[in-house]
Amino acid sequence: MRILIYGLNYAPELTGIGKYTGEMAAWLAGRGHEVRVVTAPPYYPAWRIRDDYRGSLYRTERAPGQPVVYRTPLYVPKRPTGLRRIAHLVSFMLGSLPVMLREMFWQPDVVFTVEPTFFCAPLTLFVGKSVGAACWLHVQDFEVDAAFELGLLPSQGPVHDAALRTEKFFVFAFDRVSGISSRMVDRALAKGIPPYRVVLFPNWVDVGEIYPLDPIANRHNIFRRELAPQVPGIENKVIVLYSGNMGAKQGLELLAPLADSLPEPAGGASGEPA
Repeated sequence: MRILIYGLNYAPELTGIGKYTGEMAAWLAGRGHEVRVVTAPPYYPAWRIRDDYRGSLYRTERAPGQPVVYRTPLYVPKRPTGLRRIAHLVSFMLGSLPVMLREMFWQPDVVFTVEPTFFCAPLTLFVGKSVGAACWLHVQDFEVDAAFELGLLPSQGPVHDAALRTEKFFVFAFDRVSGISSRMVDRALAKGIPPYRVVLFPNWVDVGEIYPLDPIANRHNIFRRELAPQVPGIENKVIVLYSGNMGAKQGLELLAPLADSLPEPAGGASGEPA
């Protein structure tokens, strides 16, 4: 198939969306599909375009057996406030507009976009519907719901209602809506999206590299050895790792009381968190 992927974040960016979209695109291309990606230059989490991507507004990346990647310009604020974030997202939509319109002549079979950012949804639908392609929205996070929960949008009133109506209008136009967890699928169904359109599409992990260790061997693994100079006695401590974004919506304030609540390990070793 011809698959057009449209999204703000893409490999080699460090954000999870960039990682998973990049790996998915490479996987599809490796299995014989023609894959093209319209995205921005990497800028997150530094909120600064990487030095090796500066100097050109538009850039095309081609490698044998890999997706063709089109990088388009965008405004990246040094200090992202609410209004600057909106300008940032709108700038990507405007900068990518000519490339997306050009890709209509390529006649893709599927146009795939990732939320965040929901700002990509209108152009995805316009291009997909215009050429008769299937339109797929993959939800890493429901952006409108997150804005309500973080207080970026009011939880009631005309702005709240308008945001929900806008989200519903666009989401219901997609042929497929996927979520990365069963809870996200449930939320999509609660919004009224027909079950036959909703797909569970979880993120993945390389189980050849990441797997549970033997409890005894775990006391002498590489991570503990690296931390040993900074944390004396770490071989007798419980190590809890949080892996993910560190933002307001992640609820990291739960980690400190969680660490305090850990029981003492068996054998009398100290249960003090490292």
